[in-house]
Amino acid sequence: MAFSGNAANEILEETEFKIPREELIDMTALALEGSRNSDATTLRSAMYTRSFSSGDFIAILLWEKELDHLETEDLRGKVTGKRIDKERTKLRIYDYEDLWREGARDAKTLTAWALYEVLSR
Repeated sequence: MAFSGNAANEILEETEFKIPREELIDMTALALEGSRNSDATTLRSAMYTRSFSSGDFIAILLWEKELDHLETEDLRGKVTGKRIDKERTKLRIYDYEDLWREGARDAKTLTAWALYEVLSR
């Protein structure tokens, strides 16, 4: 079964990758395993983007795919988006070592990078 929903649609639209649900790793749930937070029973296994009471939350998911050099270069700088929606997205590709710096202005990118780093240890 394929991963579905808004995030899956955006990924498909911008990269043409269809992600199998069974290949996704929920890094947020992994990070919260064994948490001693007293609110753990009332909160979702997700990252809250504002206060807990706002209800705004996202799960940080990981999908890994190896690409050869040509596949990577074909994606670099690719402009995507639905013309009807006047959407224009430029796909950026960074070396992993530089991701924390390049993503420092985006809290979701930085959170995903930090979770990946900690969970990989």
